[in-house]
Amino acid sequence: MKTILAAVNSKYIHTALGLRYINAYCQQQGLDTTLMEETINTPILTVLSRLTASNPDIIGLDVHIWNRTYVFELVTLLRQVLPEVVLLLGGPEVMFDPQGVRKSLPQIDYVIIGEGEEVMARLLRDLEAGRKPLLSEQPALVQDLSVLPFPYPDLAAVLNQHKICYYECSRGCPFQCSYCLSGISHAVRQRPLKLVIQDLDRFIAAGVPLLKFVDRTYNLDEDYYLPILEHLAKAQTKATFHLEIKADLLSARVLDFLDTVPKGRFQMEIGVQSTNPQTLKAIGRQDDWVKLKTNVQRLLNAGRIHIHMDLIAGLPYEGLKEYAQSFNDVYRLQPQMLQLGFLKVLHGTVMEKTATEHGLVYMQQPPYEVLATKYLPYKDLRFLKVMEEVFEVTYNSGRFPRMLAYLVDYWHQDAFAFYSTLTDWWIQRGLFGIGHKPAEVTALLLSFVKDRLSDSLDVVTELLRFDVFCFQAGFKPDWLKWRGLTYYEEFSSFLRTEAKVRRYFSDYKFTNWRMVHKRYGLEAFLYEPDTFAQKSCFYMIDYDKMSTEKIQLS
Repeated sequence: MKTILAAVNSKYIHTALGLRYINAYCQQQGLDTTLMEETINTPILTVLSRLTASNPDIIGLDVHIWNRTYVFELVTLLRQVLPEVVLLLGGPEVMFDPQGVRKSLPQIDYVIIGEGEEVMARLLRDLEAGRKPLLSEQPALVQDLSVLPFPYPDLAAVLNQHKICYYECSRGCPFQCSYCLSGISHAVRQRPLKLVIQDLDRFIAAGVPLLKFVDRTYNLDEDYYLPILEHLAKAQTKATFHLEIKADLLSARVLDFLDTVPKGRFQMEIGVQSTNPQTLKAIGRQDDWVKLKTNVQRLLNAGRIHIHMDLIAGLPYEGLKEYAQSFNDVYRLQPQMLQLGFLKVLHGTVMEKTATEHGLVYMQQPPYEVLATKYLPYKDLRFLKVMEEVFEVTYNSGRFPRMLAYLVDYWHQDAFAFYSTLTDWWIQRGLFGIGHKPAEVTALLLSFVKDRLSDSLDVVTELLRFDVFCFQAGFKPDWLKWRGLTYYEEFSSFLRTEAKVRRYFSDYKFTNWRMVHKRYGLEAFLYEPDTFAQKSCFYMIDYDKMSTEKIQLS
């Protein structure tokens, strides 16, 4: 029997790891399965046409928060045009209420609950043999992860299409965060180290640029995960490996090792969610904030690992005042990225069961995002949604570090107060909900300073000019008053003298002016960008290496 396993991803660059494992496992068992990956941006009739083109006997689709509406409509269409096809659904959006799904979507034949590799293979064998499959209402678990084959047999094609590869060493989570589905399965299982290393070597040999581990908490077992990190650190590769970790679990031994890894080899995502003790207790998190903060600060000081941290607005016992404290606590660490997320009340979670207790008002359809709570009214949540947008194009863009540092300092190191003021200004001018290009954001920030900090306009303008010089190559608007022509003779003499430049950039070589100007920038500033002191200084940047040096022209 011919089976198509169809994934409807949220973006073209994504790959469906779950269905890839199921497809690879079923093929390993000698079953006739084919994987098809589409996106929610593809017209539904196009996907319908592709699914029906080979007249399959069985179609399986996974249902997630981002594709539920799309997949349910697709199932209805499939039943109309292929009345005899067997339709299967699986995934987190159907596994916790299979009876409700069958009632609301009678077109489906079976719902796969839990991890699908072994369940799907048994179901397909039963159907081929003419037996009626018997499916458990309890979530299935694959106890031995060594039975799972490599999920990317088409790895070369995936990389040629510039898609992101995902991988997992382990399944399950020992924690019980009330808003999360991962902790429902407490049975943490690990794929044997030998197989993990073999899989990772396949990714490295293929030249994968980025591999994202989807392990719920990557650093649970030091004797397991540290050998993997050591192997990746020693590998001859330019790849980056993205991990979700619990930072307060990092030992001194691991931190010592991470001080030595190649810069850019690892990215670490750290879910803080809140620093309010009452909130953390209510959502079942057992974080040691002091240790987490100390460990993250050490990683950031080492400068080798990109750190991504998360907060969630709308959690129990966290009003605007408490959220502001959580924001300031994490902001002071200065991670490369701070994601301002919003609570989603997912089916099957403890949070769903306690929604009434905490006065949670939330969307009844995906993405189930909270609209108001007993502690945070709608107007405050709406304000934070705009702040998230403002924060993304300013801090998280990484383009304005000196200017933002000065502005937060101006607001007495109360980062939330500063970003609140900027958000108010943004709202007053109707700037939210509009995609702004970097050049537009730069101009808007200067306009904000002119409106609200006219007494500091000179220093902020210089800091903004320095940020543009470092992070927006080729963008030189006249209103930032560039000084290249003022120092034309001095700059030209300096760049022609290789010995002088090599004091700062050891591989510098003068070829011709076009190539020099393409790779290097040289500019004069009236304020020291790190101390904000009024002092004339010169900086040069190598755009290929994104390295900046303060220089002496003489």
